[in-house]
Amino acid sequence: MQDATLRFYVLTSRNFKCLKRQFVSLPKQQTTVVINTLDKEYEKLVQDWCFREKINCVTTESNGKPGKGKNAVLDHFLDSDYDYMVQIDGDDFLQPHGVNLYTWVAHNDAPDGIQIVYSYAWNGGLEDLGYAPFPWDDEFVDYMQQRIEKYPETKAHLEYMYQNKAKYEALYITHTQQNAKWNYPRDSIHYMDCARLIFYSRKLAGAVRFREDLLIGEDSLVNYQVRDMAVKGQIKLSKVKDKVEKTYWYDLTNSGIVKRSQKEADWEWLEALNNAVEEESKNWTVSEGFLLEQITHDIQVAQHIDLGDLNE
Repeated sequence: MQDATLRFYVLTSRNFKCLKRQFVSLPKQQTTVVINTLDKEYEKLVQDWCFREKINCVTTESNGKPGKGKNAVLDHFLDSDYDYMVQIDGDDFLQPHGVNLYTWVAHNDAPDGIQIVYSYAWNGGLEDLGYAPFPWDDEFVDYMQQRIEKYPETKAHLEYMYQNKAKYEALYITHTQQNAKWNYPRDSIHYMDCARLIFYSRKLAGAVRFREDLLIGEDSLVNYQVRDMAVKGQIKLSKVKDKVEKTYWYDLTNSGIVKRSQKEADWEWLEALNNAVEEESKNWTVSEGFLLEQITHDIQVAQHIDLGDLNE
């Protein structure tokens, strides 16, 4: 067993309700809340609450992009004395089993990083999450007309998307092709399923940097980078199959950046991400047959918490 220290980091920019529920499972004394937001009222709200709850909290400079906040987490961790960290997005939820498992890993021959694959998503029992059809789909015209009638302020954006549907369809095809090639082909339940880099050693945290100019996909880019680093023997990278372990739940009922873009038919982010992957991938050497080693453990699995119970 390693004599190691682990810190949990919760990154928040909005959604106070989701932040508070984190501490149903997270130990307050081992957690730091990193506020990275342009909303000064939200910043003050979280600061005051953390002070009352005796939770360590830091406020960091934001540019409105998620990469800026994730780099702030890396920087805070590297400025500390902790050996390992777990990074949690504020809208999601680390289950009690996740707290226990990643704590156990930190003390038992821990790798430099752990990727969650076969991710677990919670939709609150909703079959229709309100996502817009693609601008190139036949249903888009009806959707656009209904949306404009209800929200006239969306007219210019939706008409622009429709008029440029061929461009965005081509960009989306490129996006899916890049995912099929780089998004953990043999380690993923589906090539469009998001892997998540959740566990970091100091070595790994010091070796990566998130793009701060991307609205969406900064995490995908780092995911691909660390996979290539593992192939080259620069780091030891392992995986957790979360459809089985259920350590980390994506909450599809909360509108994060990706979900908001899908609900609002906003595909402006595709070109920047495609270009970033195209440029970075010139240096990648990952073969299609590469597989990550799976984390195995002998700890008892804690009962998971249904997010619906926490939203009541």
